[in-house]
Amino acid sequence: MKWIFIVEDCTTKWVELFPLKQATAKECALTLLNEVFLRYGLPRRLISDNGSQFVSAIMQQLCYVLNINQSLIPVHHPQANPVERKNRDLKPRLAMMVGNNHTLWNEQLPAIRFAMNTAKCETTGCTAAYLNFARELRTLDDVTTDLRSVIHNDNFVPEFTPYLKRFERNMSQIKENIEKSQDRRKAYADKSRKPSPNFKPGDLVWVKLHPLSKANQSKSAKLMPRKDGPYVILSQKSLTTFVVASCDKPDEPLGAYHVSALTPFQNVIQNQSPVVPLRRRGRPPKQPSVSNESPGENAKISKIKPPRRDGLRRCRGRM
Repeated sequence: MKWIFIVEDCTTKWVELFPLKQATAKECALTLLNEVFLRYGLPRRLISDNGSQFVSAIMQQLCYVLNINQSLIPVHHPQANPVERKNRDLKPRLAMMVGNNHTLWNEQLPAIRFAMNTAKCETTGCTAAYLNFARELRTLDDVTTDLRSVIHNDNFVPEFTPYLKRFERNMSQIKENIEKSQDRRKAYADKSRKPSPNFKPGDLVWVKLHPLSKANQSKSAKLMPRKDGPYVILSQKSLTTFVVASCDKPDEPLGAYHVSALTPFQNVIQNQSPVVPLRRRGRPPKQPSVSNESPGENAKISKIKPPRRDGLRRCRGRM
């Protein structure tokens, strides 16, 4: 196993972890269909990055047949994908569970998944298991309560009805908590955020690159350019996302880019001043004086050659 396929429900924060031998489009599509969709139901929307597995024809056909709205985040902008937060929680837990044996890491995923789904989420204030199954899962500590005491009661219906009403109220409160948490994070991020340029369709922009080092080609990412362009903006998908294309092929969009990856294009070559020759060191050459008096008609102008210095030196040596 080489890859971990992470699936998260954005509302309940329920997480599924699947080890994969190959991260191909077929493997990801079959995992979603057999392990997620046919177990928990079909979602209305699927958010993913721009990896080749998710932009492939197989994944697009799967979403089309199941009537799922596929949403791709901006290119090289993982902040727009909610599941990226789970990657930060998964890495330290996986390192703690694996220890020194790094070959059997896939055997630790079920225990890590159970711990993540039964832990209380700071955003929602509840566990993912409670929001997904309307009850808490019994853990090793056995400190939470489940529906077993209610089911074994003789008055099952009178006891169960207020429980469902209370769960509905909790779901409404959880949605408000999620919105408040998002507003709080946005206000914190806006403190250090600079205003973005007002791009519009037709503007030329630089696009930020993410080069990778290639040892077999003797190329280092540190020496590669950080921006490429110019590219033209075709349309605006949201307040911070723009679709760009090459100036040579404006009919072929390259993808949606976040405003943080775009810079206004300025043609620096045309705005440069002409090159001025450097001044030589030493005295400037004397300019011949021009008199205001015009020579007469009968005046003759003759050129007098200066004496040759090398000839004087030869004569001086003979004397």
